[in-house]
Amino acid sequence: MLSIQEHGTVEEASSNLLDFILIPDNWLEQAAPQPEGSAAWPASDMQYQRRVGSLRICASVDVAPTLDVTLHIAFRAPGLTPIKAADHLESFLKQRLPLTPNSEWQVEVDDRRWIHFSRRYASAHLLA
Repeated sequence: MLSIQEHGTVEEASSNLLDFILIPDNWLEQAAPQPEGSAAWPASDMQYQRRVGSLRICASVDVAPTLDVTLHIAFRAPGLTPIKAADHLESFLKQRLPLTPNSEWQVEVDDRRWIHFSRRYASAHLLA
């Protein structure tokens, strides 16, 4: 059984995980929409997850059948709130993709208490 890589800080986890997920060969094909409560995401592949203490982080770049490309980052920890998760998101992205004013993120909390952030990663559709 594989274990989740552990890091000392969110910034260390970010450097390691973003280096991995932003390589186009590691982008994930987004399946058709899953039924409510489905466990399809976060990725069950431990390569897409990191741990900082009790905080779990999962990130991927997802390519939809329509060729829309989405950056998806989720956090989970005991007592984690969406506001605190947003602070983790800012720390996670600071080195490579800093948050800018008016950048829009979709936020969702699932029934497993993962707090998901997603936004379009590529500005236009990919051409095949």
